[in-house]
Amino acid sequence: MTLPKPFPTRRVVATLLTLSLSPAWAQETTPVQESATQATEPAPENATQEAGLTPDTDVTPAEQISALDERMTTAEGKVAALEEQNVETKNDLSALKKLKISGYVQARYQDQESLDATGAGGFSRFSVRRGRIKTTYTTDWAQLMLQIDAVPTTGVTVRDAEATLYIPGTHQQMSLTLGQMKWPFGYEAVQSSSDREMPERTRVVRAFLPDERDRGIKFAGTFLEGKFNFSAGLFDGNGIFNQGFIGTDNDKEKDFIGRAGFDLGWLSGGVSGWYGHSIAKGPNDAYRKAYERDRVALDAQMYLDVLPLGGTALKGEYITGKTYAKSSGDTKVEQLGVPASGWYALLVQNVGLSDAVAVRYDFFDPENGRKNSANDGKPHGNNSVGTLGVALLHYFGENMKVTAAYEMPMTGAPDGAKDPHDNLFTLQMQAKY
Repeated sequence: MTLPKPFPTRRVVATLLTLSLSPAWAQETTPVQESATQATEPAPENATQEAGLTPDTDVTPAEQISALDERMTTAEGKVAALEEQNVETKNDLSALKKLKISGYVQARYQDQESLDATGAGGFSRFSVRRGRIKTTYTTDWAQLMLQIDAVPTTGVTVRDAEATLYIPGTHQQMSLTLGQMKWPFGYEAVQSSSDREMPERTRVVRAFLPDERDRGIKFAGTFLEGKFNFSAGLFDGNGIFNQGFIGTDNDKEKDFIGRAGFDLGWLSGGVSGWYGHSIAKGPNDAYRKAYERDRVALDAQMYLDVLPLGGTALKGEYITGKTYAKSSGDTKVEQLGVPASGWYALLVQNVGLSDAVAVRYDFFDPENGRKNSANDGKPHGNNSVGTLGVALLHYFGENMKVTAAYEMPMTGAPDGAKDPHDNLFTLQMQAKY
């Protein structure tokens, strides 16, 4: 493409100046025989003023043109310098637009009822549940994402460390990610803790997907203008809680995990699958062996706007599989080869623009249909548990959310056994940026 030639600014100014000064030159060449009054009549003042010059009888027109040319050269140099600074500023702003820093803090007060009549168990405490800082840098071809968690109980830990390559020619709709990331499984496990209505994830999700993260490689893509999405990959399978020496995988087995979903705006959902093994030594094993570690899940979310109070959301998920994690004190132990299942249903009703009410019921059966039992009048630790939770939420703008939640776990208890008094009240303030 041929660029247009620069406009001859200096040549035009010189021509105009010559024309404006022509009366003065004509007067200098007037014959001597003209009248004295005509010979001595001064040139019009506007002749030099229109050219931007100060009248000076000692300066010739050529010198004036030379001085004007010098001033124009200086001005052009200043304009060029400003243009260069403008380009540098645009480059700096472009780099800053690629960088996004966000984070949030969840501070809590919790009170749990005493577990029995003697006052054993239960607690009343203040805590900082999450203190996240997330950095994301995105270009046309790649993305870096690093998220750390800084809380008093565990110190500073890495939650996410992802290196993503966008597949060329897909306009960032397909990507390949390697690092530590969330498992592409289900809905609630992938959802950010800052967006969740209840303080914690459901019991079934905490059992099958503890800490929600693992190390591996994942392919993800969206199709049909975002109406269909797919993500799948290979992972260690043990999560970040069940690692061996210096945080490495404790076996050579890799688990395949994926989810295929759809999003129609008012209705979304998906189906998830997990297939893998955990090589470990069970309580009755003489040697380590491979235990099946698999899951299947269905999830759906519906968003309605039919009540005058505000929007309504209905969400649900069902998970079933083998080998899950069970909390034992401060650690989590895999229940090798044990079949389990669970589900939850959540109703969220917005009230105006700043308030919401959430009601959730979740159910978890840790041994898939095994009959509930009791020991010394107390429910067995492997009995099924259903939990009813209610939460009130208020948003102070976009950066502050206050949640007051009350959860009532109901442990399956056969005749003669009593359900433990372990109802939990949580007051949480979340600040984010």
